[in-house]
Amino acid sequence: MKKVALVTYSKQPKLFDGDNLLVDPFKKHGFSVKVTPWDKKNILWEDFDLIILRSCWDYHLRTKEFLNWLEYLESRKAKLWNPVSIIRWNMNKKYLIDLEKEGFPIIPTVLVEKESIKDIQKIASDNKWEEIIVKPTIGNSAYNTHKLRLNDLESELPQLTKMLQNNELIIQPFMEKINQEGEYSFIFFNKQYSHTVLKKPKENEFRSQREFGGKELKMESNHQLISQAKRILNKINSPILYARIDGLDIDGQLKFMELELIEPYLFFEKDEAAAEKFVEAAVYLSNTSYFGSSIIPINNISEV
Repeated sequence: MKKVALVTYSKQPKLFDGDNLLVDPFKKHGFSVKVTPWDKKNILWEDFDLIILRSCWDYHLRTKEFLNWLEYLESRKAKLWNPVSIIRWNMNKKYLIDLEKEGFPIIPTVLVEKESIKDIQKIASDNKWEEIIVKPTIGNSAYNTHKLRLNDLESELPQLTKMLQNNELIIQPFMEKINQEGEYSFIFFNKQYSHTVLKKPKENEFRSQREFGGKELKMESNHQLISQAKRILNKINSPILYARIDGLDIDGQLKFMELELIEPYLFFEKDEAAAEKFVEAAVYLSNTSYFGSSIIPINNISEV
């Protein structure tokens, strides 16, 4: 019997909510399922036919350890999805700048180097951004993400200075559309569209995650926006088991906010066919010869 590892982390070792819906479809397709934290010791990862990241949600706090784990898997030719090269690239939000260079319309994003605190005030002022979002380049679930008014930056400088001691940051304008309409999550398996969820923050909140009171609504397919989202996946020169593309609908144009290729929550509970489609994609990819490479995803890629 083939074996699949669904990867979590030690502080939350069980599958989270809708991810539990994957277990029965995998068993139906002849796989035994083992839910395993990425940081658990003495696991023979190379013995699994599939290793799938699901809720390894502390990697941004333990970046060096996580990268070492990825290197170990790579050295053992373990069959990790998504592939190691994709995960390394996607860990740092500077990938947004890579996408912009390829012509994709992202939310305006500027990189702030370590210990460059004065740049934050200058960037916001030069762009006439009255409200800004500041976040580390490596982080998830709105970790250390701050919404600041330009007039209040002076009082926030000590906190931002501390953040910049060890991290690069990105700065973006706050987009009112997040509160007015919400942000869309387009979900794909093996680069094929599955379903859409609209994430809406609660009143007086800018973060849409459920831990901050956000709500998630299943949406009907918008083929124009889906087509725009899929263009990114067609630019990535690697098989991908899963992808979640987050963005805003600005007058019919999808403005990209995130390309989630590591451990995004995929809202299986919002679409009754999603778990089966995911498992079918995983089974298909498990039967291919591909299990990782040293590619850098966006460089020298022609559009499919």
